[in-house]
Amino acid sequence: MNGSFIARLCAAISMMLVVCASAVAEEAEYVIRFSHVVAPNTPKGRAADLFAKLVNERLAGKVRVEVYPNSELYDDDTILPTLLLNSNEHFAVMAAPSLSKFLQFSEMLQVFDLPFLFRNVEDVHKVTESPLVEEIIAPLEEKGFKALAFWDNGMKEFSVKADKPLRVVPDDFQGKRFRIQNSNVHAAMIEDLGGMPERLPFRVVYMSLNKGIVDGQENAWSNIYSQKFHTVQHWITVSDHSYLGYLVVVSNPFWKGLPEDIRGQLEAMLREATLANQQYAAEEAISDRKKIEEQAGGAKIVELTAEERAQWKQATQEVEKRFAGEIGPELLQRIHSLLDH
Repeated sequence: MNGSFIARLCAAISMMLVVCASAVAEEAEYVIRFSHVVAPNTPKGRAADLFAKLVNERLAGKVRVEVYPNSELYDDDTILPTLLLNSNEHFAVMAAPSLSKFLQFSEMLQVFDLPFLFRNVEDVHKVTESPLVEEIIAPLEEKGFKALAFWDNGMKEFSVKADKPLRVVPDDFQGKRFRIQNSNVHAAMIEDLGGMPERLPFRVVYMSLNKGIVDGQENAWSNIYSQKFHTVQHWITVSDHSYLGYLVVVSNPFWKGLPEDIRGQLEAMLREATLANQQYAAEEAISDRKKIEEQAGGAKIVELTAEERAQWKQATQEVEKRFAGEIGPELLQRIHSLLDH
């Protein structure tokens, strides 16, 4: 063999390796790690598992979804910066943080924190399934997120460890500390009800209630039951005062970099998971409340009368006015019109 033949052979082998490497890269599996902070048996946990099951069955070898519950991978305070730092074309983190975690990116999302704006979850769906939602999430996409779906947990109830339940405002709230999410709207609501807000991560809520760092909290039934908050509280007041929901997000550059056919299939599977999530949340709001009612030694459940509920609503009515400038007066007006109140 002469030198020129060997050189040509090496060049051919090198070219073949480049072509093979390109083919492998094109066929490489996309990996999505779905991180969330709640238990697998909650509406969000079950929906995340369903989404992973659908993807792993229908897109086997193309896309793989791994689910990490209970803050095993990230908590809600670290997930969003981590998600934005992702630069790998075939790997991404997906998450479904509570809506309050996105307020730094879109003040319009504060509308979902407002007390007594939504009468029930069906009211929320009227907004999230309307054209208005594109306006609300637009700032997120400008910041690098791709907002994919709104997921339910349910309407929030108040719980407290005290001699008597939360009924009369501000009397029953005065002198008591309540854990809230990191939301100025939530803080203003607690203050207007007469209490003291304490912003704490979800992962430390049980410990904080158990040790008396805070006296009470607000949450949906599934979180109260799955995290055993009812075992370290005396009373749960059925207030249905605001909505607890999540926004499923992924890195916008990663999403745009997916092949169009894969992106379309993932969107369809997310729609399936979203419909299932809504059903899970509705069912668990009923079943988890019943489990708490039937459990001896746990918190007792208290229903507000129509007059008491009206008193709570009256006490917090200034919150919406206070944040109207940040949310957008015109957006609020259109939402009220959509909800017919």
